[in-house]
Parts: sequence; C-alpha cells; structure tokens
Amino acid sequence: MIFVFSGTGNSYSVAQRISAATGVKMVDLVAAVRYKRYGYDAAGEDMGFVFPVYYYGLPRMVAELAENIVVRNPGRVFAVATCGEESGGACEMLAEKLSGRLKLDACYDVVMPDNSIFAFEPPTPEQERETLEKADARVEEIVASIRDGESGDFCQYKGEKDWREIYPMYEEQRVTEPFRITDKCIECRLCEEICPEQAIKVYHRKPVWDEERCSLCMGCLELCPKDAIEYGDATVGRRRFFNKVYYERSIGIPLKFN
Repeated sequence: MIFVFSGTGNSYSVAQRISAATGVKMVDLVAAVRYKRYGYDAAGEDMGFVFPVYYYGLPRMVAELAENIVVRNPGRVFAVATCGEESGGACEMLAEKLSGRLKLDACYDVVMPDNSIFAFEPPTPEQERETLEKADARVEEIVASIRDGESGDFCQYKGEKDWREIYPMYEEQRVTEPFRITDKCIECRLCEEICPEQAIKVYHRKPVWDEERCSLCMGCLELCPKDAIEYGDATVGRRRFFNKVYYERSIGIPLKFN
C-alpha cells in the first residue's frame, strides 16, 4: 500500500507511476486521517508514503497519519518526498514520527514544479516542462531502486538549511484568513469538495473558509477553474499550476486510489 497526500497533483502523479510499476496499490491518505483509519495489515506487501514537502517538513495530515498508523506484517517501507527545490528534513521527520512502529528502509526525493504561489513566483510553462521532464527520469530511478530492494537514504535535494528551525513557521502560517473569493466565482463548489481539511463550506452559494487553519496545500486556489481564489495580494496575477494527472479532479471527478 502506498499512502498518498497531494494538494495539486505532483505527489499523486509520482505515486501513480510507482503503483503502476510495482503493483502496490495507492491509499488515499486524506481519507485515512479523516476517518481515523490507522490500523492495517500489509500481509507482507511493500508499503510507501508519497507526499509534498511543506516548510522543509511534512504536511499536517501526513504527520498525523505517521503519528498514529499501526501496520501489521509490513514488507519494505519507503518514502518519496516531492519538493519545489529542496526536500529538507521531510523524510527524517517522517522517520521520527513512525519511530517504534515502522522503520523506513529507503527514502527518496524528486523536484517538481512548485505550487507555493503565495510565497514564490510560479514556474513558466517552459520551466514547468523542463522540471517535469527531469522528474520523469528521477521517478524512473526511484522505481528501479524500489524494485531492486535497495536500502538507504537516497535523497538528493535536502539542501543545507536546518529544517527544525524552518518547520515551526508552518504551524504559524497555515491559516485560512488570507483566502478570499473574487467575483470570478461561478459557484461550482469544487473548492469545498477537494479541500483535504474540509476547511471550506459554501454558504449562500459562495465558499467560506470557516476553519482557522488548513494544510496550506493550495489545492483550492490552484484548481479553481476560474482562478477566483486569492491568498492575500501575493497571488494576484500569478499563473496557476496543477499537475495534468489531476485534471479529473479539477473538473470534479474523484480520483481513484485503487
């Protein structure tokens, strides 16, 4: 089983390729956390965690799963972190959260187009294509390593920054107050449907962020079909990005995790 968390499709696309190549089925991490499905029997099958890197560490929901999951009869355990430039301590943090229950046999990272448009300029179409081409080659390497049963830390993009100093900012900044809707909204309710934290509710046909905190996955903003969602003023006029594998989700079709 491969537990997958993905805001705009990068991690989902990587997990999908690993699943297709290895035959290990994907599991929706969001559903597992939402419904507190923490107990599993792997029956000797390999298992993995595929997730994006937030503030050099784990998304909130990935951390929650890792703190609570109990797996009987696991095979080899691997992790793949997708990142904009550097993966920091995401895999190290995962290993710490799993400590005493699961041991990571192998860790990998892969650079994908950055979706943190509230903090950085999004990639141009050309930069996006180049990054995805390099990522394809990197994922092939990861698949080969998993198939060969290699063990070790194979992360190539950790960077030099101390993730323990940077990650606390995630807890401080994953607030929903800056989100706002513009008059481009067509009342499709997609943002409400796809929010992993269920932080968005539609009142009087307009979305409202009625929870104070979220995962900061940017799925609502990036996947909005009319670019009708902004995060403060930082995202105004900036190009949106989501992985094309996520197209079905962008038009409201639930993704398949098995």
